[in-house]
Amino acid sequence: MKYDGDTRLGLDWAGRIPVKASYDWDPAALVPGARAILGVEAPLWSETVANMRDVEFLAMPRIAAIAEVGWSPQDTRGWEDFSARLGAQAPRWTALGINFYRAPEIPWK
Repeated sequence: MKYDGDTRLGLDWAGRIPVKASYDWDPAALVPGARAILGVEAPLWSETVANMRDVEFLAMPRIAAIAEVGWSPQDTRGWEDFSARLGAQAPRWTALGINFYRAPEIPWK
């Protein structure tokens, strides 16, 4: 899905999904008996992608948010801490040539 109304790639039939919305997602709140959840998934609809750079753009940085959702209980997560840690990844991703969306809500380094 698109990050916002200005995002060139992605769809918006299921809504626009900014990084913070990905991070705030709590699958345990949606499933009775949450102990039965074995993991999370992050589908990427590919109708608007033409190459791996497009895939990277739609996945990064949201995949980092989804990974933390999958590994950390909701009560141990905090947006301010996460967004600072995520912003610190920009030099690494840039050096690796990863095409990531520079979400305006992230304090990128």
